[in-house]
Amino acid sequence: MDSRHIIKKVEITRIKDNKKFLMKDSIIDEDILEIIINRNKTFQMVFSMTHPKELAVGFLFTQGIVHKKAEIEAIEFFKDKKQCHVTLNDQALKRLNKFKKDRLIKGSSGGALLQDPGDLFSSRPEDHFSITYDQVLTLIQLHWDHSELFHKTGAVHSAGLCDPSNILSYYEDIGRHNALDKLAGDILLKEMDTQNKIATLSCRMSLEIIGKIIKTGIPIAISNTAPTLSAVKLANRTGLTIVGFARNNRFNIYTHEKRIKADHLGS
Repeated sequence: MDSRHIIKKVEITRIKDNKKFLMKDSIIDEDILEIIINRNKTFQMVFSMTHPKELAVGFLFTQGIVHKKAEIEAIEFFKDKKQCHVTLNDQALKRLNKFKKDRLIKGSSGGALLQDPGDLFSSRPEDHFSITYDQVLTLIQLHWDHSELFHKTGAVHSAGLCDPSNILSYYEDIGRHNALDKLAGDILLKEMDTQNKIATLSCRMSLEIIGKIIKTGIPIAISNTAPTLSAVKLANRTGLTIVGFARNNRFNIYTHEKRIKADHLGS
């Protein structure tokens, strides 16, 4: 990803060991994306000005407005206006209208707060897929190593899609919800099979974050930080394995431990 257009150098004063230093520092820029649906301005969100199509589609997907790629008739980003124009078919438009009418509780991302697992997907992820202890730690280290914008600015969250050995897709944004929505949009647009995939995250696993992962059908989520109790309860009910505090040589398994296997018999 070419991040040069969203990273700026500014002059700062740094204090270290009670001494003052004048220097330049890298900071990330942000802007407002407008999502125009069937010619109507519908949503606005602050984002890191990369992958606007994936962000728009992923948001519509994780909010339950769009269920599959075929429901998106057209999508185009106008850089000068910072607008993403999406044309939905009639079925998705009906869901949008119901969304706007019924969803009164808003989450921290500006979308609907995901509470009912029945709204997320109709079938639980398969139980046969598993990864090893070593793979958990390797994947979270790969995620950290991949964090280009974070290493330059310290100001973004990230979400990755992995197989047991590699990162397949990776997105960063100032908003943790945005990073995951970008990933979800990529999954939808490419019509990826997620039954044997893993999500890696840099952020706290809240109710909304876990709800978005469940929408994608990914069976395992790994983060270097903590889940919330509501997120753990939701993951338990819907069959998602969540792993937290994955760092160095340790991690915690909070739900559906059967998908995380020891590397050697008797371990």
